[in-house]
Amino acid sequence: MAPLFRQAGPDDLESIIALDRSVRTAPDQPEHAADWLEPSAEVALRAWVEAGECHVAEERGSIAAFAVLHNHFFHDPIIDLLIVGAPWRRMGIGSGMVRYLATVCRPPKLWTSTNLSNQPMQALLAREGFKMSGFIEGLDEGDPELIYMKLVPSEAPNR
Repeated sequence: MAPLFRQAGPDDLESIIALDRSVRTAPDQPEHAADWLEPSAEVALRAWVEAGECHVAEERGSIAAFAVLHNHFFHDPIIDLLIVGAPWRRMGIGSGMVRYLATVCRPPKLWTSTNLSNQPMQALLAREGFKMSGFIEGLDEGDPELIYMKLVPSEAPNR
């Protein structure tokens, strides 16, 4: 059964917060991961859900992943955040979420970023047709942020 990709609603917030916390504090994450939405990850996540900017991948009744998509990157859409729970990694859910977001974003450009240390995300973005556009130093000490862009067709089915 394929995951259901959809816009998050208020009923999803508790699961999104729990998933976020479990990933940020996992031992496989870089040290700076625990800080990225502090002091209040819950406030940021609630605001994204309320604004309609948070999307989820539901697998067998559970939130397996969530992502934040908004138009605040030089007025272009950007995948600000993509979190896949540990039990659902390497199953195509992250790629599926990126493809889903490409169908609901405003064309022609879709942006995202990831740390230099996040090689799985870099591989996912390469598979999904994103090209590296540059990098930013200083966001996370010693771990530059790589910026990626993909052209998305304006005739995508869900627009």
